[in-house]
Amino acid sequence: MGDFASKRIKKLSDSRLIPEQPLQQRSTVSLSEKGKTYKVDVRNGAKSIVFQVDGYVITAGLKCDKFLAATTNTDSRAIFVELKGTDISHAIDQLEATINNPCFLPYPQRNDCARARIVTSGCGPKSASHAKLEKARIRFKDRYNIELRILKNNQPDSPISF
Repeated sequence: MGDFASKRIKKLSDSRLIPEQPLQQRSTVSLSEKGKTYKVDVRNGAKSIVFQVDGYVITAGLKCDKFLAATTNTDSRAIFVELKGTDISHAIDQLEATINNPCFLPYPQRNDCARARIVTSGCGPKSASHAKLEKARIRFKDRYNIELRILKNNQPDSPISF
């Protein structure tokens, strides 16, 4: 059973942070900012919660835009989301800084299912950013146990299943 997301929900709630979307059952979560939209289906009756990270949970330095967690009575999932135009390299840096912020430590463990998502308006990384993205994918998986992917604006993510 993964509990990284459950512990982050508790930690953020104990800090008296008000979620952007409260903990409740919903079949689809949609997050938008500056014309970029991230969508993911939540299955098996799980409850989800969304926190605005940028300027709210983390107010200084690099940070991603949103933190989404989905949870059942026995398991949980976490997703860090950066809604970005085309600067993939900067988005990677923002996600990594967020993951390393004390609000989100310790890192997910082997049995946790955590994701990092970059939503872009472009077609994907240019050649210079592509090498950085591939290295980041490996680093995120090996160091943080987090799956890193790029999605196009409005492209649905793979569902959160339990």
